[in-house]
Amino acid sequence: MVPMSTLSDIDLIHHRFKTVGSALMRTNLNNTHSGNLSCRGPRGSDRFWITASGSPCGNLSPEDLVAVRFSDMHYEGSIRPSSEANTHRRVLDLPGVNACVHCHAIASTLIGFETAQQPIFLSPLGSPEPEPREHLFQPVDVWGADLIGAVPVGVFQNTVGSSEMEQRIPAYLRRAPVAIVKGHGPFARGQSLEQCLHHLSVLENSATVAIALRRRGVDIRALQQAIHSAGARAIFAREPGRMDGSAPPSTLHVDARIRREFDDWLSYHYDLGLGAFGTGSMSWKLSADEMIFCPTSAAPRGIEVPLQRISLHPTGADAADVRIHRLVHTGTPYKACMMTASPLATAEAMAILAAAEGIDALVKASGSRLRPAGEYPMVVPIDAESIHYKVRLPVASVHDLAVGAGADIVPGLLQIGNGCGLIAGCGVVSAGEEHLGQAAYRASLAERIARFRLEVDLNHRMLGTPPLAVFE
Repeated sequence: MVPMSTLSDIDLIHHRFKTVGSALMRTNLNNTHSGNLSCRGPRGSDRFWITASGSPCGNLSPEDLVAVRFSDMHYEGSIRPSSEANTHRRVLDLPGVNACVHCHAIASTLIGFETAQQPIFLSPLGSPEPEPREHLFQPVDVWGADLIGAVPVGVFQNTVGSSEMEQRIPAYLRRAPVAIVKGHGPFARGQSLEQCLHHLSVLENSATVAIALRRRGVDIRALQQAIHSAGARAIFAREPGRMDGSAPPSTLHVDARIRREFDDWLSYHYDLGLGAFGTGSMSWKLSADEMIFCPTSAAPRGIEVPLQRISLHPTGADAADVRIHRLVHTGTPYKACMMTASPLATAEAMAILAAAEGIDALVKASGSRLRPAGEYPMVVPIDAESIHYKVRLPVASVHDLAVGAGADIVPGLLQIGNGCGLIAGCGVVSAGEEHLGQAAYRASLAERIARFRLEVDLNHRMLGTPPLAVFE
């Protein structure tokens, strides 16, 4: 990680472009040369920086960045700015916006391939039309529903560098942090390139959840309508931590080995799609009185994530994740804990809970949900490794995590699931006896179990192969 204080303005701009560009490519939000990034110049400059046309966004050099004047789009030299430069300029003119990123994320783009006659993921906006030009995608998981909200999706006649894009994309981004050009990909705005990446990563995670849940046979439109009508906070009774796009606070000085272990698992989860950047959390029990807490469980290499030293003895109200980690460290023998937004495990937990208790269980709390061990719905593995290790993943509702709804449910889930449990709509909570790697193993195993189940069920529905129950 390059110390920010040692970089000049131009070096810092290039470092951030290169870090975010390569992070987009590593998680397949872009290919080697697709997409474009921009940010305002430093200290009130009258220019903005944008990637050059045809530049390798996954491996940018300083020569791949072009400084463009706001007033007349003038630039110097022979290297042309991206064909989307006019759209970026208009987005950067929005109040409080310092950066804009466009990518070709697969799941986020895939949800747009539907018709008005057969809607699956999108709802038309405005008065009924045979072919609506504007839609909304409503995420059905906690992270997407709260952190980005309902996402505008537009149908465009011309989708690359057009005046239509220049007019409509900024209008969408005035009311939402991210918007999708149907059949092309999303744009995000933010206070920084890193915050744009956060928005795009959360959107891709949410789109993956929605696609997986629908493929498991759950009609998500009722969930979308309930969340959009009542609001994410009313439905989930949970407020995820937010990235505000400002520079991260000074990180806690810890032993280099501990810092390295947190960094390794942050990048592992991000690179493998086990969580969206800026979601989830991790902790390690430092002593009987303190834990080291990380406010996310997924982040790309090169982006600094602060660590905090937090008392295990509460003195007031805490953020939701801090409270859960404290419960694990004071109520179980585990020294490490993770919460990951794992999209396939999230969707599988939602499908299992809906099958066991009805779809209302995903959007409504039903009083105290503490129950005996044998009464939790279970995700049953079908692959040989998980069967060999006798893995069973208990499923709880996200409402179980609300204050006053039986907060000690997480230690109980970990006991039933031998260090791992699923929270429908939220993700995976996992723990390690001694170190973070043990918790990461359990979280990654849960995502693989969900993937096997999803693929086998899809093969059954599409190809007529045996149903899941045959392999459970």
